[in-house]
Amino acid sequence: MKKTIVVYDDTRTPERMIRNITGNKSFGDTIYKRVSLCDRTGKIVLKQQSCAAFLTREQAEDYTGPDAPVLKIYSDNVIGNEEAFRILAQKTLYAKECYRVESESGVAAVVYPDLAAYAASTQDQEAAYAKIESDAFFSIASADAFRRFITSGFDARYFNELTGDAYTVIKHSENVDKLRREYKFYGLLPEEMQMWFAKPFSYKEEGTRASYTMERYHMTDLAIRYVHGAITTEEFLEIMEKLFCFIASRKKKEVSAEMYRACARALYVDKVRERIKMLTEHPAYAKLDALIAAGTKYAGIADLCEKYVALYERLTEKKQFENVLVIGHGDLCFSNILYSHEASFLKLIDPKGADTEDELYTNPYYDLAKLSHSVCGSYDYFNSDLFSVVVEESMELGVTVDCDNAEYIAIFRDYLQKYGLDYRLIRLYEASLFLSMLPLHIDRERKVLGFICNAIAIMEEVEHG
Repeated sequence: MKKTIVVYDDTRTPERMIRNITGNKSFGDTIYKRVSLCDRTGKIVLKQQSCAAFLTREQAEDYTGPDAPVLKIYSDNVIGNEEAFRILAQKTLYAKECYRVESESGVAAVVYPDLAAYAASTQDQEAAYAKIESDAFFSIASADAFRRFITSGFDARYFNELTGDAYTVIKHSENVDKLRREYKFYGLLPEEMQMWFAKPFSYKEEGTRASYTMERYHMTDLAIRYVHGAITTEEFLEIMEKLFCFIASRKKKEVSAEMYRACARALYVDKVRERIKMLTEHPAYAKLDALIAAGTKYAGIADLCEKYVALYERLTEKKQFENVLVIGHGDLCFSNILYSHEASFLKLIDPKGADTEDELYTNPYYDLAKLSHSVCGSYDYFNSDLFSVVVEESMELGVTVDCDNAEYIAIFRDYLQKYGLDYRLIRLYEASLFLSMLPLHIDRERKVLGFICNAIAIMEEVEHG
């Protein structure tokens, strides 16, 4: 039975504004929801019964399989309607001549009756081919379309859903209490701090769901650009300058030494123990626990947790802290920071939420630990699946991340030193974040194993570094 060969053409160069987001990566190499656009397209193609193979342009040049109709897809177009693509792939089987398929920006795909026609065709000829109507593709060739597409990959795990248009973003959730707290957070902020945050409006509760609206900022979050290597060290300096200005501007309130210690312990010890207990109740726990026992120096996840607590006690028991709490964002990782280099414009989104003014306040180091787990801990690379769990020469488990962030860590450390902040302590608190996130990411067991290995590496650095 004859089937269609799909060829992925990744030769079109992204425009400058897109390269500012993705570095020098091609469209096909761009990461979207943890996979490259090339791999994403391949997965959709190979689900179709009418498709025999998915080949890159280079692979097609060496293809020696049986002759077949060819559907070439340009990489500056993504498959936005899988049903329409299924129909197009079936139509390709009956092609007797060459046809073009258009999207908003021009030719999105080309249909060829056989391999010889594909090999003989040139891009200059494509505009003259007869046109086939199809809604299969969405063009990401323009910077605005690309931003709208790539930011739709926001990892709205659990209860959240984002909709909107070119001007607004509407955040929906079945967790009504959480969304209401996020909405109230902005109004509770001191006026001088509101400038740092995206302003929500039009809060609604309808049945079991709630929503609020925000202005759509036509810029991407830092996580997308960081994992694509698109942030230069010069720009990173600008970003750190702004973020540490925010850190320094946070309103403080004095508390007793007992209250300070209790707040810190709740965040960095009690939460870790509570989340590990949650993890033990998951069916995957036994398997993960056995891997840690077999592949590390720890007897299991519970032992790792207690060794972390012991390290926490040792590093904090004699340290002198300023007994203050600050108004914090609560989740200051790169995916919650919007930044435009051209406008030197920064906005923070998705704060922790609050019902009262007192709930705005948190430990002064918490935002810094969150920032560190993006800069130093490569958290956003884990979210993009750009990591590997490996077996070291010592036969112990380890983790490698597909990045070289040494220069960025050095800049971050310089800013910590400038503001008199303890890098080692912040990394200790960062380890607690990776441990406390384990049950929240258990839908991806390999990622959880990577988090554990990363937490172990951080603890080793803190203890011996």
